[in-house]
Amino acid sequence: MAVIDTQTHWYSRTLWDAYLELDEYPRCRRDGDAYAFELAPDRWFPIRPPFFELELQLETFDAAGIDTVISSSASFGDVDRLPVEVAKQIAFELNQERADAQREHEGRFFGLATLPWQDTAAALEVLDAAAKLGLKGALIHSNLAGRPIDDEQCRPVYARLAELGLPLCLHPARTLAEEQLRDYGLEYVLGYMFDTSTAALRLVFSGIVAENPGLRVVHPHCGATLPYLAGRIDSSHDKPYSLGERLPTLPSEQLAHFYTDTVCQNPEALDYARSFYEPGHVVFGSDFPYFSAADELAFVRESVGDDEAILAANAAKLFSIEHPVGTA
Repeated sequence: MAVIDTQTHWYSRTLWDAYLELDEYPRCRRDGDAYAFELAPDRWFPIRPPFFELELQLETFDAAGIDTVISSSASFGDVDRLPVEVAKQIAFELNQERADAQREHEGRFFGLATLPWQDTAAALEVLDAAAKLGLKGALIHSNLAGRPIDDEQCRPVYARLAELGLPLCLHPARTLAEEQLRDYGLEYVLGYMFDTSTAALRLVFSGIVAENPGLRVVHPHCGATLPYLAGRIDSSHDKPYSLGERLPTLPSEQLAHFYTDTVCQNPEALDYARSFYEPGHVVFGSDFPYFSAADELAFVRESVGDDEAILAANAAKLFSIEHPVGTA
């Protein structure tokens, strides 16, 4: 039985080299033949070969028993802080590299597009090019260099994604509350989950989801906090201090139509997510290289057994993968 990992992250040197040009926090610097990224002021995170050497990643997936991966540049992987023309060029290059990897590793590797979300025209141009390259969706971070993802200039891009039939995959990035969450690693332990939850709910409250019924949104990490707050959200969204009106389709019903992955490291949370999301909307993910691909696969198998839908079939349908490696 094939296993498709829907949340893996390959950051090519093209991205890190572009970051070297930024002189404001968070910065990037060379560290020998590798890199270091500034997690907090003067606190540097080592970026080693497993982050940017694809062949090493594929060896890891092979050893873990993972046949096919969906790959993106995640938490540190946006181009939203770069000047628009530079961001557009870097996005083109990253997407071409992913398309090249798809051809070289047919059936094993599929890429998500990086977009310059800070400019509508640039984002649409890059998205259309990525679709022609055969990339399987587009990544968006939980905020766009501080701007919310329901910004008006993003709406045409969402409409185009729906038209193309490509999923929108949400992933946490530097949060809006990062400065207040530097102690104890709260930014990464907790803040990331609230930032994606806020972003996902903004897509609902802004009407973007309702306006684009063909838009498939992937909110990772078992939906972060939203499935567990859904009752409060439904009960409070029409209050005067919130939207002030009742949505025709309850927020929880719209959120349940999203997709999510299994990255939660807790069997009870995974079980609840499986009951919250619509059938066929939970897919396997490891969040490699931040977590062990082998450990995350073992966790899912211990929690749900060899569930073919979660391990492969749901992802194959979501990302239009006809013949992943490991299938007849």
